[in-house]
Amino acid sequence: MAHSHPYSKIRRGGGVATAAALAVSLLTSGAAPAAATDVSGQGALKHYVALGDSYAAGTGLPGQTDATCMRSTGSYPAWIAETYKPAVFKDVTCGGATTRSLWNHEGSAAPQVHALTQDTDLVTVTLGGNDLGFSDVLTRCVLVGLTTREGTPCRDVAAKEVDAGFARLSTRLPDMLTDIKRRSPRARVVVVGYPNPFPVDGSACGSSVPLAKGDVTWLHQTTNRLNLMLEMSALLRQVEFVDTSSVFRGHDMCRPPSGQWINPLLPRTSGSAHPNAVGHLMTAVEVYERLKK
Repeated sequence: MAHSHPYSKIRRGGGVATAAALAVSLLTSGAAPAAATDVSGQGALKHYVALGDSYAAGTGLPGQTDATCMRSTGSYPAWIAETYKPAVFKDVTCGGATTRSLWNHEGSAAPQVHALTQDTDLVTVTLGGNDLGFSDVLTRCVLVGLTTREGTPCRDVAAKEVDAGFARLSTRLPDMLTDIKRRSPRARVVVVGYPNPFPVDGSACGSSVPLAKGDVTWLHQTTNRLNLMLEMSALLRQVEFVDTSSVFRGHDMCRPPSGQWINPLLPRTSGSAHPNAVGHLMTAVEVYERLKK
C-alpha cells in the first residue's frame, strides 16, 4: 500500500477518534463505488452475502437489528455493504454460530447457506471460533484467573478440549468453503480472520482482564493458530483470506480504553472479548483493501 494512502496514517498509530474518522472517510469516499467493479469483474457488486458468528454479527454494538443473533448495523459486513451498496445484501451472521450453522439451524436462525445463490458475487465469512468452544474456555480461564495470575492454569485443563476442536476444524473448514463455492460458483469468497483479543504478554493486563499471565499468552497463540488454519483452508480451496490480527496489534483488550479495539472481559456484557465499533470499522477497511486488489 502506498504511504500516501490515508489508511497508512491509521497503521502508524494515532487516537481512536482519528483512526475511526480516517477509516470512515476511506470507506465512504467517492472512490468506493468505482472500486466495486473489482469485486466480481462483472460490474458493480450486485449480491453480497455475509456469513459468520458474533465477530461478524457485531454482537454488543449499538444498532442491533436481530435480538436472537445479536446482529448490528455497525458490523464489518454492514460497513462493506454501505461502501459498495449492493442491490441485494443478505446478512445472516449470528452470535454462537459454528461451521455446522451453515447447514443447521442455530436456535431459531435458518441455516446460513440458504442465503447463498447462483447470483451471489461476494461472500464474506468469519467462522471457527465457536467450534473450539472458545466462549466456554474463556469463562473457565476467568474463573481460574480470579484465583491466581501465575502459570497456565486454564491451559492445563482446557488444552485437550481446544486441540480436539482444531482436529474437527481441519476438515470442517475446507468442507465449508467447498460448499460455499458450489452454491455460489461466481462469487468472490473472502475468509475474514479473527482479530487477536490478547497481547503476547499478559503482564500489563489489569482487573478487567482477570487471566493468569501464562494463559494470556496461550490464548494469544490459540487465536493465531485458528487464523493460520483459516488461512491454510482458504489457500487449499483457492479463496481469499484477510488477516485482521496485524492491524489490531497494540489495540487488544489489555490496552487502555482509549486504545482498545477489543472489549475487555469485565464487566461482563454481550460484547465482552469482541471488537468494539472502531474494531469493526477497522476490520471493514481491511476487507475493503483486499477487495480493491
